[in-house]
Amino acid sequence: MKKLKLLLASAGFLVILSAPIAASADVNNFTVTSFTADETLSHHDGQGELHIVEHINVYFTDFNHGIFRAIPDRYKGHSLQLKVNGVTSDTGAPTHYTTSGKNSNIVLKIGDPKQTVTNAQEYNIDYTVRNVISFYKDHDELYWDVNGDQWQQMFNQVTVNLQLPADLKQTQKPVCYAGSYGSTAQDCVITSSDNSIKAVTAGPLLAQQTLTYVAGFQKGYFQPATWYEHLGEYARVIIGFLAPVLVLGGGSWVIWLRRGRDPKGTGVIVPQYEAPDGLKPMDVGAIVDFRVDNRDITATIIDLAIRKYLTITEKKHVKKLAKDTLSYSLKLISNDPAGLSEDESSLLDALFGGTRAVGETASLNQSKSRLYKAAVALRKSVKGRLVAAGYFRKTRLSFDTKSVAKNIFASISSVIGLAIFIFIIFSSLANASGVGPAPLVGLITGVVVAVPFWAAMNARTSKGVATKEHIEGLKLYLNVAEKDRLQKLQGPDAAYASAASEPVKTVELFEKLLPYAVALGVEQQWAGQFESLYTAPPDWYNGNWSTFNAVYFASSLNSGVGSAVNSAFSAPSSSGSSGFSGGGGFSGGGGGGGGGGGW
Repeated sequence: MKKLKLLLASAGFLVILSAPIAASADVNNFTVTSFTADETLSHHDGQGELHIVEHINVYFTDFNHGIFRAIPDRYKGHSLQLKVNGVTSDTGAPTHYTTSGKNSNIVLKIGDPKQTVTNAQEYNIDYTVRNVISFYKDHDELYWDVNGDQWQQMFNQVTVNLQLPADLKQTQKPVCYAGSYGSTAQDCVITSSDNSIKAVTAGPLLAQQTLTYVAGFQKGYFQPATWYEHLGEYARVIIGFLAPVLVLGGGSWVIWLRRGRDPKGTGVIVPQYEAPDGLKPMDVGAIVDFRVDNRDITATIIDLAIRKYLTITEKKHVKKLAKDTLSYSLKLISNDPAGLSEDESSLLDALFGGTRAVGETASLNQSKSRLYKAAVALRKSVKGRLVAAGYFRKTRLSFDTKSVAKNIFASISSVIGLAIFIFIIFSSLANASGVGPAPLVGLITGVVVAVPFWAAMNARTSKGVATKEHIEGLKLYLNVAEKDRLQKLQGPDAAYASAASEPVKTVELFEKLLPYAVALGVEQQWAGQFESLYTAPPDWYNGNWSTFNAVYFASSLNSGVGSAVNSAFSAPSSSGSSGFSGGGGFSGGGGGGGGGGGW
């Protein structure tokens, strides 16, 4: 009895396991009992138009919602301009359909998700395609796949009935192929008359097999596409690409034209003998090139030394097996805040610490991380002050970054919100119009075009432009050697013609303008004008020369102190042939075709 119960329980368990398997047979396990394509060729389109009605008879072994039909929408690099006219069924199967794009196919999903059908059903698909004719030297050709080799089902029979225009002359006997892609087997029968061609398979077609036919016609009836017709094929794709480029790139260009350029100045540069508006060397450097770089910090340190706030000491380190090196130290000799700007005070805090005890010394190579943070804050402070003072227009971008890459990164962040907005809009348009990835590519291109405009969005005000011209006049004065100055005095329109008030060269004048020469990159030219006057090192600089030279002194200040500043105030390190036999025809090599399945 126990054995009998165990046997019955096991049998029941097997029945339970098998029940869901039987109830969920594969919806693709069906047969296409017949596939008949009624096709009409016309020259409504210069490159040939096919009106096709496919009668697809299937036998479902399970309860299916319907079928998929994938129809190629491209042939030999051209759009077929596929238009689905409608779907019907003589057996009453649901014929609602949706379309989607996949692998250069328009996929029709035919049926009702709330209703199933089974056994014998028929689907009639009506659609139109263009650009179907291929053009060769001695004939024009229609090379067409009927059912397509992308089906996983067996076809009992495939037939095509092609109706030709009454005035179209066939120049070659039509041929047909039946089999898998690449097969040259002609397991089919093809017949033709003046106005029609019929091809039918000789037997069933297995999965991934198709019927293909080739027909040749007289030259001149159809016309190859012109260049502008080719362009028209891609009109939606071109528009989908260009629209975001124009919105992002073009819009950024327009904004740059209005907000990113300096107002027009006088264009006249005359010598100037002092800085405009009492501006410090750091300010002068920033107004010239939109950034506070390490050269400007070097100029500020030299200026503080000349004004007796600190002394600079150069020390030479002699090495036997390597090149001698130099180091620079600073000594605080005054802490009087009266003559210091807020930025200069912040710089001294960074160099000597918040206490700033008189007599304290500091190496320019120490506390790299602290000095870098101080430089970042200093650059931001200078920018804000110059904007507030009316030299620069207000902008979200920073003109004081040393690295162009950093400014570009800031520019990207400025357009990212607009880019996301445009992406959402044009992605929706792409899905609706079938233009593929063109809007996304256009969006990326638009961002690339927009970024340089946003990176160059910094602009001076009218006041800033006038100040820059004054600074260029100061640079002109600092940069011009005596022999060149005499030449510039010759003509009445020369820049120095009215330079009667040029100051007398003294050591005091040299030191007063030396920091500005460093900020403007002309310190050697400026020092060259004082070789005969400046013969001993100043008291604010302790060097290692046996014989003092003003040009070497200025060069050493910038290259030596400047190099130390570059190190100290920079970021820390971190880790188609013809389808006839002579041209290589085969099954599946034509246009049309496609595939399908069940769901």
